Amino acid sequence: MKPRDRLTSLFWAGVGLYIVYEGYQLKLGTLGSPNCGFFIFWTGMVLTGLSLVLFSQTLLWPKEAKDRQTLWEGSRWSKGAKMMTALLLYALLFKGLGFIVSTFLLLLFLFKGLEPQKWRVAFILAAATTTVCYVVFGVFLELQFPPGILHTFFE
Repeated sequence: MKPRDRLTSLFWAGVGLYIVYEGYQLKLGTLGSPNCGFFIFWTGMVLTGLSLVLFSQTLLWPKEAKDRQTLWEGSRWSKGAKMMTALLLYALLFKGLGFIVSTFLLLLFLFKGLEPQKWRVAFILAAATTTVCYVVFGVFLELQFPPGILHTFFE
């Protein structure tokens, strides 16, 4: 493994220990009755543990791992950047446009822009997925969504 793996594993172990500390400060509770810090604490423990596993691998098997392909080699970063931009816009426009319109536009972009589909397929998939999500979360689970611009048309 590369020397930077040792440094990054120690960095993330430190972040994990900080998360453990903050979770402990919030009170853990029990498994049957967890308090605010329970999941935070255990998330920090998992992060710390995985970071220490990586650190130990860099010490125990440095030669074998040098020849391996890195995790990020061959990644298409542009798709990730487009996705993060789309999610940011979705979060910013969600209240103004409402659940139905903003979710439909996000899904249309994902189906057409990230994994190119025909327009008809992308439109049908976006509409069907938005409808199913609205029925499940809005009708059955009775979650309240911001009405957005559709509210002005149907009022």
